[in-house]
Amino acid sequence: MLSEKLKKHTKAAHIELEKVLVEKIKSIQTVDDYLKILLYFYRFFVPLEKTIFLQVKEALPDAAQRRKAAWIMEDIHFFRPAYQPAFTTSSTPEINSLSQAIGALYVIEGSTLGGQVICKMVAQKLDISHAGGFKFFSGYGEETLSMWGNFKKIMDGRCWDSVEENEVIDAANRTFGLFKQLIDRNE
Repeated sequence: MLSEKLKKHTKAAHIELEKVLVEKIKSIQTVDDYLKILLYFYRFFVPLEKTIFLQVKEALPDAAQRRKAAWIMEDIHFFRPAYQPAFTTSSTPEINSLSQAIGALYVIEGSTLGGQVICKMVAQKLDISHAGGFKFFSGYGEETLSMWGNFKKIMDGRCWDSVEENEVIDAANRTFGLFKQLIDRNE
């Protein structure tokens, strides 16, 4: 199954990105620190989503539900209602095919799984007990596991040839790596 191959062949890149993000989350002291993390995601997700969803709209029936950049902006506006981030173009992986889009989307969809843990960590660090400001990291809420399962089911249910499978894996690895580079560059 492609989802199992992806997990195996992207493990190293996933761990590298996760290390950087966990370090950033652990260092949060203020709302501005949290906003900085949200901005990393926003600057990466906006251009990435545009290219992904051009490719997957026919193959993924719930593609519209899987857009997350607006959730990030909703969280930013919760803390800073009038804030408009200066938009810098970030490097995103090349996405010219369904297989490349699925690889990048694997990274985005997988990020929802750890989101609830991140919510708790940030809320605790900032001593916040309200529900606002965590839409992005809350993912699909109680539906997170089923949305992840549906994504894997669609991905695994498609007949991929070996070239396409390699494109999916390469795109996922590039997505992990480029997001890590974005964070590293902005320090």
